[in-house]
Amino acid sequence: MSRDGEVATTMRIVALLFLFGTIAGSNDTLYNEIPTTESAEDLEEKVDEHGFAKNKTLHEIFNDAVHAYLEEDWDRCINDFNAVSHGYNVYKRRMINCRQKCRASAAGTAPIFPENIEDLHFYEKKVKETLCLLMCNQEYREIAGSKALKMLPRDTEHKLMDLVPYEYVHICYHQKERYQDAANAIFTYLVRHPEHEASTATLKNYLTLPGVEPENVVNLEGAPYVSMYLRAVSAYENENYAEAASLFEASLRSYLDSEEECRFYCEGPFDQGWLPEFTSSIANHFAHCLKCKRSCSTLLNNVNGNYQKDILWTHYDYLQFSYYKLGNLKAACANVESFLLFNPIDESMLQNKKYYRAQPKVKEEDCVPRQEALSYAKRQEYEFNLLRYISNEFSAIDAKLAKMKKKKSETKSGKSKEKELGKKLSSEATLYTPPGHSSLSHTQLVKNLSMIRDEGHEIRDVPRRKVNVDIYLVAEEKELGEKNRYVADGFLNSTECGLLMELASMTAVEGDGYSEFKSPHSKYERFEGITIGRIALMVYVGQIETERLQQLLEKTEEARSHVERYFGLDRPLYITYTHLVCRTALPGNFHLMHQRASGSFRSCNRVASIYLIRRRIETT
Repeated sequence: MSRDGEVATTMRIVALLFLFGTIAGSNDTLYNEIPTTESAEDLEEKVDEHGFAKNKTLHEIFNDAVHAYLEEDWDRCINDFNAVSHGYNVYKRRMINCRQKCRASAAGTAPIFPENIEDLHFYEKKVKETLCLLMCNQEYREIAGSKALKMLPRDTEHKLMDLVPYEYVHICYHQKERYQDAANAIFTYLVRHPEHEASTATLKNYLTLPGVEPENVVNLEGAPYVSMYLRAVSAYENENYAEAASLFEASLRSYLDSEEECRFYCEGPFDQGWLPEFTSSIANHFAHCLKCKRSCSTLLNNVNGNYQKDILWTHYDYLQFSYYKLGNLKAACANVESFLLFNPIDESMLQNKKYYRAQPKVKEEDCVPRQEALSYAKRQEYEFNLLRYISNEFSAIDAKLAKMKKKKSETKSGKSKEKELGKKLSSEATLYTPPGHSSLSHTQLVKNLSMIRDEGHEIRDVPRRKVNVDIYLVAEEKELGEKNRYVADGFLNSTECGLLMELASMTAVEGDGYSEFKSPHSKYERFEGITIGRIALMVYVGQIETERLQQLLEKTEEARSHVERYFGLDRPLYITYTHLVCRTALPGNFHLMHQRASGSFRSCNRVASIYLIRRRIETT
């Protein structure tokens, strides 16, 4: 076994490096708490031992906090916003605990009638869960007060979910000259809103104030698994593989537990806005909850403001090498197989898989994905396909109904009844896609706040090199009217183009990346697309041949290389998003439009950060 040929694949995770150092102060604790040491007595007057506001709902104390801010009562502002943040976390925890407990309790009971007639077992379990929830919530109200679990108005709940209290309280801290607390609060808000420019500028200013230590700036709402993960990375890099394996296993369990808790919290009330039939009511509420559950991984993958879509499966990458170093080849092979569920074409892992399977101590039954990874991947795929089915089918029905009713004036009741399941999906939500699928909305979150250090940087206007003779320019800056842009053709011959168009016809999804909106750019065209990740998933499940994906990857690399040479770049150009797109003119619209397949490429600025090193095992 040799490590001379190891390939280091780097991934940015948690580095939010600013002008004065590294912000990573929460790395040593599993849970972050809002600092209240200076106002504990005041807080006790507003919050009981369970974290709830005394004699007030969370909505009421949130409004009190806003009024204190407007009245410039900075002490009361700090106390009230801390109270509502604590209270909301307790509120969520209690809701989740009750739902988890009651789900498990109902699942463990025998049905009233042994035969599952007309799917009554499902409804029976839901009735038993409801009875349990009533008791669970009532028991807590008796402890914490009658208003403890009173439902939050939707608008207030969304503000608390979006960490709006921190957008207020940092100013109150600043007015009291508690600058470190102010920096913590605005940083916490920025983690959820990494592109909020005003908050970024504010944090930059706070870092210049006396008493503020950048290394002590923390995310007060950090996910529990993050600190374990970072400690595991540190142990791994120090080649302490036993400790690394233990910490990565703990981090993996914590990640999955956090996602399950998020999914349970999604099973809250839903105002449908009309009075549907029994079946429609169930379907609408189910779809509402499912959309919410699909967003949980996105929330968890926001690591201190830096979106990392592969944070889950990177655990398996680290674990496979840690177990290899510990001599546990069976566990290493299982983790390789688990990783390949999410990224089936990773070259390093495929090589590792061959190596492990060739070892005499490793049997074929040892090299199977871990159960939690397999269950997770299957659920993701099923949910994605189900949401896509709902969106496509109900959007089609909506179109038919609209056509039938176009000559009739809509009444108020008619408008509300048209808020059907598919319409809600197509207008409100982007489908959260299965592992390996890249989305434009996701890549936008990759913008790391450490780019503050590089503000003002622009692409340099450098001499251009001669391009490949097989590829010819169609338009340059002058024709396009913008700097650093050009259009080139000739990357594909007729055969290659035909194969890619055939691939698109088999796999492309209407409105992909645009919330399933079929005509995002113009009403005169139909937009279809597919990402590398979804093609890879289809290759993995055997729906298309590997050669199709290989061709697309090769042409993507060809285009990247061409851009690099054309602009004469003196550093590598990296791709963050690739999209195979078909845009088709709709019948009857004679516009300058034609069906074409193309790839979208964006450069990725590399910034100072903590890197994860993936080690590739190679045989000598």
